[in-house]
Amino acid sequence: MKRLLAINCGSTSTKVAWFEDERMLHKASLDVPLADLATMPKVIDQLEYRTAQVTEFLVEHGLDLGDLDMVVCRGGTIWHVPQAGAYGVNELMLATERYAPPAQHASALSSMIGAELVAGTGVPVIIYDPTCVDSVDPVAKVTGIPDLVNLPVLHLLNTRKAGHTYAASIGRRYDELNLVIAHLGGGISLGFHDHGRVADWVYDDEGPMSPQRAGRIPTRFLTDLCYDGTRTHQQMRMFLAGGAGLAAWFGTQDVRDVEAMIAAGDEQAELVYRAMALGVAKAIGELSVVRAGQVDQILLTGGIAYSELFTGWVSELVSFIAPVTVVPGEQEMEALAEGGLRVLRGEEDLHTYDVLPPGYSSLEEVLTRPSFLA
Repeated sequence: MKRLLAINCGSTSTKVAWFEDERMLHKASLDVPLADLATMPKVIDQLEYRTAQVTEFLVEHGLDLGDLDMVVCRGGTIWHVPQAGAYGVNELMLATERYAPPAQHASALSSMIGAELVAGTGVPVIIYDPTCVDSVDPVAKVTGIPDLVNLPVLHLLNTRKAGHTYAASIGRRYDELNLVIAHLGGGISLGFHDHGRVADWVYDDEGPMSPQRAGRIPTRFLTDLCYDGTRTHQQMRMFLAGGAGLAAWFGTQDVRDVEAMIAAGDEQAELVYRAMALGVAKAIGELSVVRAGQVDQILLTGGIAYSELFTGWVSELVSFIAPVTVVPGEQEMEALAEGGLRVLRGEEDLHTYDVLPPGYSSLEEVLTRPSFLA
């Protein structure tokens, strides 16, 4: 029997679960209230707070870290790797997340917490299916500015799990199908999964707005906003990816609050919520052309997929492309544990993370020259 601890830090919560083989014995979603987040504007400021939450969870359930065979974490803000799967958490990964991340996101804390909890014990710590796997078609990365290469970012862990879950439900394999999969959560991202490989994607800075992210903004407006003097470079990045979307419109990231407003007759709430659904539908349509309309199924997953109102609006608009299946919620904790078990059982290789951030020539430089986002 193998024992694993799974850690998954999201924008406003830390999910943690204890597994014995595939069986989840204990789990919790440890909320980080917005009022507390406001006192910790940088991701790294939250490390002590969230580590204490996880430690309290372990104490509450009488769990001993010495019993673990592995800690499996959500992949954080690291630079692009060539394939999905498992990567060992090492000094370069931790230094990159702390000092030279490509973005500010709480997911980076997952591996930091894992490494801190088992430091000196010899228990391996890995990440699985990080958001930054570059397996896409080369044509998808070309932009109108030659110096800028668009690199894929999406919620790979949950969307691949949803793909496997759907395929099993119809007696097929995930790598036999063409799927457009939309992850609907605090951030929204979509991918075209071509027989197990993400061939193209739409991330939340180039597609629909989400509960906390701005989505696609016309460059002429965004340029003016960046130069109006109200926000620094870092503050603008964090606003677009954390304080925009429904949070900017209504002061809440919870779609249940917005749906309550709609039920109470708030016409603006319905208009904005419909706009978010329309953005998802447009992104699905955009991805459907990647293989000339050869789409076996459209999957809607993530927390917002529990909303029949939202998924109904999206489905009405895209069902002409392919049938729509809703796989509500997130199965990320199960996906983490399953990935870790495959590594422990020798069924899957453990990759080494060796990607230096752009502009850095060594680990020592990463440790001594923080980027503007650190």
